[in-house]
Amino acid sequence: MIISPRVAVPIILALALSAGIGGVFLYQIHSSISAIESSFGVQGSSTLLRRMLPTKNHMLQPSVSQSQALMDLRQGEIFELKGEWKQAQDHYEKSVSSGGGSPALKKLASIQLQRRQYDSAKKTIASLKEQYPRSEEITLLEGMLSLRTGNPSGAIAIFNRFPNSPQSHYGLGLTAISQNDIEGAKKELSLAANGTDPIVRTYAKTILAAFDEFALFPHGQHVHLQTLLARSLAQVNECETALPMLTTVVLKQERYRDAWIVKGYCEFNSERLKDALTSLEQAYSLDPEKAETQYFLARTHAALGDPQNAVTYLQYALLNGFTPEKDARDLLADYALELGNTDLALEQLKILAQAKDSELRAYERFVNLAAGNGNHALDALQIAKEALVRWPDDSSTLSLAAKAAFGSGLPDDAQKYLSTALKLDPRNPRALEVQKMMEKAEGATKK
Repeated sequence: MIISPRVAVPIILALALSAGIGGVFLYQIHSSISAIESSFGVQGSSTLLRRMLPTKNHMLQPSVSQSQALMDLRQGEIFELKGEWKQAQDHYEKSVSSGGGSPALKKLASIQLQRRQYDSAKKTIASLKEQYPRSEEITLLEGMLSLRTGNPSGAIAIFNRFPNSPQSHYGLGLTAISQNDIEGAKKELSLAANGTDPIVRTYAKTILAAFDEFALFPHGQHVHLQTLLARSLAQVNECETALPMLTTVVLKQERYRDAWIVKGYCEFNSERLKDALTSLEQAYSLDPEKAETQYFLARTHAALGDPQNAVTYLQYALLNGFTPEKDARDLLADYALELGNTDLALEQLKILAQAKDSELRAYERFVNLAAGNGNHALDALQIAKEALVRWPDDSSTLSLAAKAAFGSGLPDDAQKYLSTALKLDPRNPRALEVQKMMEKAEGATKK
């Protein structure tokens, strides 16, 4: 059966899958930092958290270990925001080891569920329950563990421990979707969307939007609704619930390109890389010019240790207008460097640096790579000077110019830039690093 173009499901875009929940993750980062600071007794921390998560221990004073726990928590959340699950888990484990407490344990349990490490997740959740046996957030984690290990009735029993909490309504909504109970899912998700938890509320609204979109097409087929729901579930990192639905869809409609793309994304997102490659190649065979398919094929090939194909597909994606362009060029530069193709990497980094909305970090990436390459040292200086036009009185920018000038064989200019940078900020780490580099080079020359 041919699907009407009017009813075709919007493609999962890389930005929609990351930026669509980016704001929520940023909120999580902020709230988690506040929570862990509260646990450490930092001034201004939340008293509400202390009421929710009581402890018999006296208030702790911040320590080196606790500061490291907070730093690892933040780093883990940044990696999670980018979908880099293993790196996120590594930082969460370090945060737990450094005394990160409940916030770190919750994040660790969540990422273990995401990576299907169910035995480990069970142990982490057990540790949380020992400390906070009456937490609604922990109940959500425990219920999701039961749901993802094939025990929906057990999940329902767990969620019903807190029948009026938004977390329970959200969990019950996901359980209803897994059992194809559409009306039950709408009911529970609507209650969650009107609850007090801002993250749960956002996630529930994201899924409910799929029902609203499907309602615009009164004659739409059920496979369309399933694909819409799967797309929304992917946006909130619930691919384990989405994948069985997508498998059903492509069995019924084997030429449903959009379903193959979502399926491939979910398989990539849940580290089923070979399955992802198969699904995305199927989508590619149906539409070889779809930029989003090419982008995810590149990501999958890279994860499978094939940077050459990753570079090829990313170049295709950019030619076909992939957005956000920055994401693709960032990755293309990384993959090019893996192949030893410095010229291609510099080409991408230069474009990123000269973009209207670029930040100093983009200029630094280009200069750091080009300044150490004799064929591109003057290019590094040119880009550093362009950065100075944008940020003329910034110590870090002046330090970058000093580094580029020194690499271009202009030590006097480099010293002028460095002196100005140190005058503006004598403790600027970038300026001190360049100063040390120049002194070392000059010392070696004298010898």
